Amino acid sequence: MITIDRRRTESLSDQVCEGLLKLIGSRLLERDRLPSVRQLASTIQVSAWTVSEAYQRLLAQGVITSQPGSGYFVARAARSRDGEDPPTRHSSPLRPVNSVNFVRNAVDPGSHAMPVGSGFLPRSWMDKAIPASVVGRLLREPLMTTPAPTHGLLELRRQLSTKLSMAGIHAPTEQIVTTFGVTHAIQLICRHLLKPGDSVVIEDPSYMVQQTQLRDAGARLFAVPRRHDGPDLEALERIAREVRPRLVFTQGALHNPTGTTSSPANCYGLLSLAERHDFLLVEDDAFGDLAPDTALRLAALDAFRRVFYVGSFTKVLSPAVRVGFVVGPPGHVEGLIEQKVLGVLTGSSLQESVVSHTLRSGGYGMHVNRLRRKLAKSHHASRLALSRAGVRFDPTASQGLFLWGEVPASVDVERMHQQAHEEGILLTRGSIFSPTGAFEHHLRFNVAHAADPRFLEFIQRFTGGSSPRPTSLGEMGP
Repeated sequence: MITIDRRRTESLSDQVCEGLLKLIGSRLLERDRLPSVRQLASTIQVSAWTVSEAYQRLLAQGVITSQPGSGYFVARAARSRDGEDPPTRHSSPLRPVNSVNFVRNAVDPGSHAMPVGSGFLPRSWMDKAIPASVVGRLLREPLMTTPAPTHGLLELRRQLSTKLSMAGIHAPTEQIVTTFGVTHAIQLICRHLLKPGDSVVIEDPSYMVQQTQLRDAGARLFAVPRRHDGPDLEALERIAREVRPRLVFTQGALHNPTGTTSSPANCYGLLSLAERHDFLLVEDDAFGDLAPDTALRLAALDAFRRVFYVGSFTKVLSPAVRVGFVVGPPGHVEGLIEQKVLGVLTGSSLQESVVSHTLRSGGYGMHVNRLRRKLAKSHHASRLALSRAGVRFDPTASQGLFLWGEVPASVDVERMHQQAHEEGILLTRGSIFSPTGAFEHHLRFNVAHAADPRFLEFIQRFTGGSSPRPTSLGEMGP
C-alpha cells in the first residue's frame, strides 16, 4: 500500500500523491476504483484533509476522475505531478563531476530522487513564501507591460536599501543593480573588472560555479584555505605580496560549502589587507538571510570603498524567482549596468515586483524566521544521524543549509559517487569545491535531506556506520 514517513522532508500530501502514482502505474488499471478519502486516511493513518488534497492534485493532473456519489477512479496511466510524462530518472549521462554538470543535475528533477547534495530548500518549505494572489494581482498592473529599468525597479531597490540598513549596510539605491541571482551578479563583476591574466584569490573550498566563471574570464586563480573563522589571512598576505591580486572573493556568512561564518576579527583583518595591498573584495552573501543576526558583513565595515556586495532571493524565496543584486562602489555602478545591458538587456518586471511586494508586506521576514527554525532543527538531526553513519565533522559549529563532512579514508569515493548516481541520489563530492583538488573524502550535505533514512542506509553501506531503519506510519503511530 502506501508508506508514510514523517521524518522525510516532503509533506504528507506529497507522500500520498507519490504513493498513489506508484500504485496507479504498477498495479491499478484504467477505471479501477480508488479507496474513499476516509478509508485511505484510516488505512495509512493521516488526516482526511491530507488525502483529499492529494486526490484534488491528481484530479487536476487528469490522473484520476471523480464521479459524484461513486468515488474516485483511475483515469489513465500514471503521470508526473505537473501532468507530463514522467522523466526517465538518471536519463542524463552526465554525472555531477564538474560545476556545469552538477548544476544540470541539481536543477533537473528527473536526474535524482534524493537531492542530498543540492543547494536548494525543499519545495514544501517554500509553499507559503509567495501567495498566489500576489502574482495574479501583479499581472494585472500596468507595470507588467513595460520592461524593468536597466538599473532595476526603483521600488525594489528602495526595499533592498531599507533591508540592508537593518544589517548595518548603508546601500544607497543608486548603487544597487538588480541581477538574475548571485551567479549573474558575479558574472557582471568579472566582465567589468577583469582582463585575461589578472590574478584573483578565492577560498579553498569555495562555490564551484564561481571558480568556473573566473577561469572562463581568463583569471589566474590563487587559493587560500578557508578556516572556521574565515579565509586564512596569513596565506592571503603571502599571495598578495607575490602577485598583487585584482580581486579577492569571500563568503563571510554561512560559507558554501562549510557552513561557517567569518569572525569580526577576520573581517577587520581582511579589509586591512585589502587596503594595504590595494585589491578589491567581492562579498558573496547568497545565504546571508539565513545567518544569525550577529553576523558581521564586510560591506557594513567598508562602506563600499573596496567591497562589492552580492545577494539573492533565489535560494530563500523561491528557485523560480531569479532575482539578485549587486551593490558596488559608486565609480563602478555604470560599468556594471553596461555589462548587464550587453548580457541580458534588463531584468524581469514581474519577478522584481514579486520580490518588492513580498519585502514590503513583511511576509519575507516571517518566511525567513520559519526557515531558520526548520534549518536549526534539521541541522542538528542531520549531523547526529550522519555522525552515527560514520561521517566525521569538524568540532567547530556550523549553521545554515549545509554540513561539510568527511567519510573514512577507506571509502572508495569514486565508487560511492557512481553508485549514488545510479540509485538516484545527488551527492556532492568535496573536490568539486576545491580549486586545488583537495577534500576528496569530503561531501557537502543539504541538511533538509541528509537525514532521510533511505540515504543513511546508502551511506552506511560504504562507511560501515549504523543507520536507522525506516518505518511505516503504521509502526510509528499517528
